[in-house]
Amino acid sequence: MRKIVLVLFVLVALGLVFAGCTQQQEKPAATPTPTPEKTATPAPTETPSIPEGVRIVETEKYYVIVGEKGKVESVSAPGGKKVIRVSYVVDEENTPSIEELMEKGLGFGAINPAFWRDTAFDALVKAARKETNPEIRTALFEAMYIIANDESPLLTFGQNKQLRVYWSWLEGRYYHPTLAERYDLLWEDPNAPSIEIGVKDYVNDPNTYVIGTIGWPESFDPATTYETFGWEIWHQIGDTLVTYWKEETEEVSPDLAVAWAHNEDGTEWYFVIRGGVVAYDPWNDKTYPIDATDVAFSIWRVKRIGHSVSWMLDFVDVDNSTAMTEEEFKNVLANEKLYAEFKGKAGEVKSLDELLNMFGYSGETAGVYKLKLPEPYSPILGILADPFLSVLPMEYLLGDKYEEALQASDNGKNPSAWEAYVSEGKEDATHQLMHQKPVGTGPYYIAEYEENSYIVAKKNPYYWGKSLWDEMYSGGDKAMHDTVIWIINNDAVSRVNLFKTGTVDVVALPPERLEDAKGLTLEGYESVVKTDLLQPVITYGVFNTYKEPFNNKLVREALAYATPYDTISKNVYSGLLERNYAAIPKGWPGYTEYGIKKYTFDMNKAKELIEKSGIDPTKYSIEITYNTGNSAREKIATLLQNTWSQLGFQVTVNGLEWPVYLSKGEHGQFDFYIIGWVPDYLDTDNWVGPLYYGATAFKEVTVTVE
Repeated sequence: MRKIVLVLFVLVALGLVFAGCTQQQEKPAATPTPTPEKTATPAPTETPSIPEGVRIVETEKYYVIVGEKGKVESVSAPGGKKVIRVSYVVDEENTPSIEELMEKGLGFGAINPAFWRDTAFDALVKAARKETNPEIRTALFEAMYIIANDESPLLTFGQNKQLRVYWSWLEGRYYHPTLAERYDLLWEDPNAPSIEIGVKDYVNDPNTYVIGTIGWPESFDPATTYETFGWEIWHQIGDTLVTYWKEETEEVSPDLAVAWAHNEDGTEWYFVIRGGVVAYDPWNDKTYPIDATDVAFSIWRVKRIGHSVSWMLDFVDVDNSTAMTEEEFKNVLANEKLYAEFKGKAGEVKSLDELLNMFGYSGETAGVYKLKLPEPYSPILGILADPFLSVLPMEYLLGDKYEEALQASDNGKNPSAWEAYVSEGKEDATHQLMHQKPVGTGPYYIAEYEENSYIVAKKNPYYWGKSLWDEMYSGGDKAMHDTVIWIINNDAVSRVNLFKTGTVDVVALPPERLEDAKGLTLEGYESVVKTDLLQPVITYGVFNTYKEPFNNKLVREALAYATPYDTISKNVYSGLLERNYAAIPKGWPGYTEYGIKKYTFDMNKAKELIEKSGIDPTKYSIEITYNTGNSAREKIATLLQNTWSQLGFQVTVNGLEWPVYLSKGEHGQFDFYIIGWVPDYLDTDNWVGPLYYGATAFKEVTVTVE
C-alpha cells in the first residue's frame, strides 16, 4: 500500500510502511532475497536489426528477446550470453482501451499510474508471474528495469531512508516493510507524562498513543482504501487470514486462519478459520460471529466493488473461492493430496487434526475457506496479509438482507449470488455503511472521529487475542495503549509544537524539520530521531503518457535530465533520499545498474532532447500537482517548475486534498504528479506490475531459455 504513499515523511516518521507479504522460504521465486548491487558498465552491446514487434534487452547475464509469436523465434542475439525468449499473442478483444480505464478510474489499479502501454513490457510482467526459476525471474525483472529506465513513464527521484521521530517513553517499536506497527504491541513507560491534547477531554497519558500526522484516510472501508493511512488504521481495527509477526518477512503467521494447506500446483488453498471470533459494532453495541462465509464474502466483495486495490485479486478466482464445513474439508483431505509448510515443518497432510497439530492449534474452528487461483502465484500468502482483505461481518453489512443472501449463496458455496446484494463502485450500500461506520475484529475499534481533525480508536473488549495482552502487561512495568488517537494537522511547524509539548508521542515531520525535533527533553525523557534504514520506498513523479507532450519519449527523457536530483536529495530530504533509476528498490531481484541511463541534472542535454523531439515547448503547459500538506512534494514541484520552465514550458504548481488527488490520478486527469510507493507484498512483481503494467491481455505468453 499503490499502496500509494500519502506522504513519505509520514510513512517514515511513524514507521508506517505497509501492505505486506512474502512467501515462505521454501518458495524462492516469491522470496525477496537481496541481490548484489551491480557495478555500472558500458551500454549494452550493439544488437542486429530486428523485426517490428520484437525487442532485445541485454541484461548482465542474458539477452532477453520479447516479441510476437512467429517473429521472436527467428531473431538472433549477439553471442556470449544465454538467451531468454518471451513470445506472446495479444488478446485484442479483452484488452481495454486507455480511455475506458481512465473513465472507470482504474489508474494505479488495472493499469499503471502513467497510463503507459508497452506490449513487450506487459508480456514480461506476465512471463515473470508464471516463472518459478529465481535466476530466470530475476533476469526478466532486470529487463523490465532497463526498459522502464529507458522509457521513463515515471520519473524516479530516489529511494527513501526511514525517518522516525518519537519520545523515549515509547518502547517496543519495530519495522516491517509492508505492515504498520500494531499499536497494542507498543508500550510506554508507566511514568510518562500526562498532557491535555485539545481533543475533547482526551489526555496523552501512558495508556494513550497519540500520533501527529497529516491528511485523511481515503476511506474507512478496507475494500476502497489503497494508501498508507487507511491500511495503518485497518491493521489496528481488522484481521486478515494471515499476517506477519512484527519484523518477520520470511513467513506469514496465523491470524483469522489458524492453519492452511494447498494442492500440489498451488492453485487451491484451504484456510481453517479460527473459532470464537466476533466483530464488534460500537455504533450499535453489537457483536457478530465470524466464520468461513464471512471470509468468502469479504474477499469476494473487494473484487465486486472494483476499487483500484482490487487488482491484487486478479490472481484469485473469487467466484469459485468458497466456504466449506470442517466435514467437507475432511473429505478433501482424505481423497486429495494436500501439502502444508509452517515454521520449518513441511509435508503432505491427511487429516484435519494432523494439519492443526502442524500449526500448533487446538482451539475452536469456524469452517474452512477454499481459495481458488486461476494459476499458481507464489506471493499469494503475502497478499492475504494486506489490510484491504480484512474480514468483515456479512450480517452487519447486509442487515435485513443477510439471511436471504446467505441462502442464495448456499452458505458461501456460490459467491456469485451475492451480486444481487453488493453493487460495483462506491455507490454500493455496504461501502457507504463501512465508509462511515467501520466494524472489524482487530485489537481496536473506531470510537469516534471528526473528518480532517482527529480519529479515536479504543481497545476492543471482544478481541479474540486478549490473552496476549495478559502476557505482555501483567507485570505492571509496561503501560498498554488502551486508546489510539490520530491528530490531523497539515502544518509542519504546528506539528513540531505538538511534539515539543508532548501532545503527541510520535510525529510526522518533513526532513527539513528534523533539527527541530533533535535534543529535546520533557520531564526527564528525550526525543528520538532515527534515519538509519534504507527502505523499499520510492519517491517518484508520474507523467500522463496518454496526452501530449508526455506521449513523446524524448520529452520525458528531456524532463528527466532537467531534474535537479542532488538538490532534491540534499535540500528537500536532508540527504535521506538515495538515487535510484527506476521503480525497483536496491537489493530486490531486478534492480540493476547494467546498461541503464543514469540521469543527471544536465540542462544542455535536456534542451538537445527537446529539440530532437520535434515539439515546440512554448505551446504546452505542465501542471505539477502534489497532495496538500506534503511540504517535501511541494518543494520538489517548485524546483521542477523552475528548471522545466527553462525549457520553454509554461509550468504551474497546484496542491490538492488527498482524496481529490487520488481521484484525479486514477482518472487520468493530470499532467504530472508527485507520489510515493511502498510494497503491498514483498515480491518484485509488486513494483513492475502496479507501476508499469499497461493492462494488455494475452492469449498466450511463453518463456524458453537457450
